[in-house]
Amino acid sequence: MTTKIQHEAGNQEAWICICKNTPSEDGFYPCNENGDEVEPTKGSGWKNLYVCNSCGRIINMHTLEVVGQNPHPKMLSQ
Repeated sequence: MTTKIQHEAGNQEAWICICKNTPSEDGFYPCNENGDEVEPTKGSGWKNLYVCNSCGRIINMHTLEVVGQNPHPKMLSQ
């Protein structure tokens, strides 16, 4: 069975993670396959993945499917 996150009610741009994180809480950041934050620039190899900054779930932005988890992702601001 595929695990997916949800949209906030009435807002297709805002997500709610399985852990209940939202963009206005800990947020979501572009990441690589390992869940480590990356700059989503042309040529960076970014594959439309986001990491939940609360639980480390890795999310495909097009399908909202959880494709992995890294409880300790490396963030660019650290």
